Amino acid sequence: MAKSLAVTILLAVVIAGLGHIYLGYKKRGIVILIARIAIWLSVAWLVPFPLSLVLGLVLGGGFWLWQLIDVVRLFNKRKSNLDEPINQKA
Repeated sequence: MAKSLAVTILLAVVIAGLGHIYLGYKKRGIVILIARIAIWLSVAWLVPFPLSLVLGLVLGGGFWLWQLIDVVRLFNKRKSNLDEPINQKA
């Protein structure tokens, strides 16, 4: 079944890791989701307030951006593998 790039990106934007799960990379998506929650909780609990906003934006935003780039890369990789002709040996 063909997957949509727009749906993949939308899912990844809304919840980190969900785009990976949609593409079939379930373990990777779950790890990304757990890592995103861990980053958010550790910054919120361990870093004092004024610094937590900056650190949360830098770490959380950077991680979120990385997973968006990764899900688009995986989508393109999957699409190119599906578009390649199957070599049949005679």
